[in-house]
Amino acid sequence: MDEQRDEAIAKRAAAGDMSAVEDLVERHRLAVYRLARSITGNHHDADDAAQETFLRMYRALDSYDPARPFRPWLKRIAYNTSLNTVRASRNRSRGLVDEGIPELTDMSPQQPERMEAKQSAQRVEHAVQTLPSELRATLLLRAVDGMSYKDIATTMGVKVGTVMSRLSRAREKVLDILEPAGNVPVQRGDKR
Repeated sequence: MDEQRDEAIAKRAAAGDMSAVEDLVERHRLAVYRLARSITGNHHDADDAAQETFLRMYRALDSYDPARPFRPWLKRIAYNTSLNTVRASRNRSRGLVDEGIPELTDMSPQQPERMEAKQSAQRVEHAVQTLPSELRATLLLRAVDGMSYKDIATTMGVKVGTVMSRLSRAREKVLDILEPAGNVPVQRGDKR
């Protein structure tokens, strides 16, 4: 696989190279979807927001500065688009319940450890989903996407200190949810 930097690919895309646009979409589609899902809270709106993000990216490529990192620029578009999608969705239908992503059932016998790990992961996912969207998005950008505090701040349009505060609050809230059920794998204060 060609390991070209996103900035160089974006420069080609801005010059009209459609294969470069496709490369950018392919390289970032999962991360954009995850961010959109963390903000919108459901598959349908996240899918819409991700598609709209790439459309907006394409339209704005001529304003992208290749001297700056591409990923935070794209994530900022995804973040704003996802927020707009949430607002539009609230205005369209306040009474619909999200069905979420259907889960495929594994009919094979599972070892107790696998079942326990799956249940723990589901409890953590549920705890994260209960967070307000700004805390959830901040936590997922750091924990799942591995973004730096600076890049998260750029993406969300806030100061680095705000990112640090949101991460701290998000972690505390997740621990508060998990502790009563005895589902905390790491003790508070442990920096692992």
